[in-house]
Amino acid sequence: MRTYAFAALLAVTAACDDDSGGELAPVNVGVNVLLVTVDTLRADHLSAYGYPRQTSPNIDALAERGVVFDQAFTYWPKTRGSFAALFTGLYASQHGLNVRDRDLPGFNQTLAETLSAAGYRTAAAVDNGNLDEALGYAQGFETYEQTWLVDETTELDRTEAITRFGERFVSEGDENAPFFLWLHYVNPHTPYDPPPEVLSRFRGDGLIPRGPKLPRVTGYHGGVNRRIVAVDGEDDWGDYIDRYDAEIAVADEHVGRVLAALDASGEASSTLVVFSSDHGESLGEHDYFFDHGHDLFNPSLRIPLILSFPGMLPTASRVAGTVTNLDVYPTILDLSRVSYPAGLQGKSVLPLVRGTTDTLHEQVFFQNDQHLMGISNGRLKLVHDPKTDTFSLFDTFRDPTEAEDRYAESAARIAPFKAQLSSFRTQTIAWQQATSAAREKAGARPVDDSELSERTLELLRDHGYIGNGTGADPKK
Repeated sequence: MRTYAFAALLAVTAACDDDSGGELAPVNVGVNVLLVTVDTLRADHLSAYGYPRQTSPNIDALAERGVVFDQAFTYWPKTRGSFAALFTGLYASQHGLNVRDRDLPGFNQTLAETLSAAGYRTAAAVDNGNLDEALGYAQGFETYEQTWLVDETTELDRTEAITRFGERFVSEGDENAPFFLWLHYVNPHTPYDPPPEVLSRFRGDGLIPRGPKLPRVTGYHGGVNRRIVAVDGEDDWGDYIDRYDAEIAVADEHVGRVLAALDASGEASSTLVVFSSDHGESLGEHDYFFDHGHDLFNPSLRIPLILSFPGMLPTASRVAGTVTNLDVYPTILDLSRVSYPAGLQGKSVLPLVRGTTDTLHEQVFFQNDQHLMGISNGRLKLVHDPKTDTFSLFDTFRDPTEAEDRYAESAARIAPFKAQLSSFRTQTIAWQQATSAAREKAGARPVDDSELSERTLELLRDHGYIGNGTGADPKK
C-alpha cells in the first residue's frame, strides 16, 4: 500500500485554496482509480436513489461511504456516444464519434491515455460489442479484455469473467505505480434474462404493480419487442420490471465482490471509486418500452453517479446540482492530482461536493442518434427535432414525467434559452468541420460495423443493435 503517496496527496490538497483543487501535478501522486459502470442502469431503480425494492445493497453501501449525485445525466443516451463523451470529456462533434462516424478516432487524448502518461497501470474488462477495441475504446489501456472474445458464451459467463478480472487486478498491487481499472457490466441491458433464483426474489413481492398487458410489436413503441419476449411468455408490464430489477441485483452482487476484493487488497484507502452507467432505460414512459436513446426524455438520460474516496470525500453525502458524464474525466484528474489536457468540456464536480457552488453548469446539452438536440438549465428542457424543425419544452420540476409540452405557450419567454441551443448547434458544425479535417489528416478512416469480428456482430445482434431477422429495429 502506497501510504507515502496518499500522505503526499493529503498535503497537496490541504495546501489548495481554489475550487479546482489548486495546481495539479504532471505525474501521479499515487491515487488508484476504479471506474465501475453498469449498462442501461436507471438511477431510480437503485435503493440508494429511493427505489422501494432492494435491488442494490452493495451499491447502496458504496453510496453510504461516498457522495451521491441526484441529478446526473448522460450527454448521449447510447453506449458508444456516452462512453466517447466520458473518456474524452468532449462533445461528439469534437471527438468525432457521431451519428455518421461510429468509432472514436485515435487523435483524442482519452482518460486512460492521460493517466497512463502520468504513470498509471491501466486495464479494462468490458461486455458490450459497442466497446470493441476496433472502435477506439481501448486507447490508453495496457490490457483491454473483451469478454465476448475469450470463450465466454453467456451473459452470466461474461459478467463472472469481468468480476474475476477485477478481483485479480486489484489484488495484484504494484508499489511503484497506481492503477486505473475500468469494469463495464452489460446487465441489465435487454434481453432481460436473470437467473431464476434471483428473479424469484422479486416475483410476488407486491412492490411493483403488474400494470397493463403488453402486445408484441416490431420496434420499441406500443409494446414489448418480439426479440425480447420472455421465454415463458409473460406479457404483463410488471413481469419485465421484475426481470430488469433482477438483472440489476446480479450486477450489484458482482460490484460487491470487486469492492470486497479492493478492501482485502489494502488499497481501498488510496482508491477513488467511481460508479455510474452509460445511460438509462425507458420502461414504458412515452409509450417507449425496454430501450433507450430514441428520445431525450429523462428515463434514457438520467444515470447514477457515486464517488467514494476515503478521507478525501465526505460520506453519506448527496449533491443536488446537475452534472453530466463529461464531468467524470476532469473530476478523476482533479482527485488524482493529474494535469488536465486542454479543452475539456466537462468540469470537476468538487466545487459542488465542497459546497463552494450549488450550480456547476448554467446549462447542459444532449444529443442522440436520431439527430435530436436538447438543452437543460436544471429545470427547463428544450428539445429540437431537425427532421420536423419542431421544438418541445418541459418543466421537469413541475412535470417530472415530461408529459406536458409547454413550448407553444412559452416560446416568446424562452427565446434566450432557444438562442443558446441554436448557438450550440452552430458551434457543433464548426467543431465537426475541424474534427473531419483532423480525421483526414490522421488518415483515420471511420470503422464500419461490417468490419467488426463475427463474434462482436453476433453480440450486437443479441442486444438488438443491428438487425437480426426478428423484427428488431436496427440500433446504433
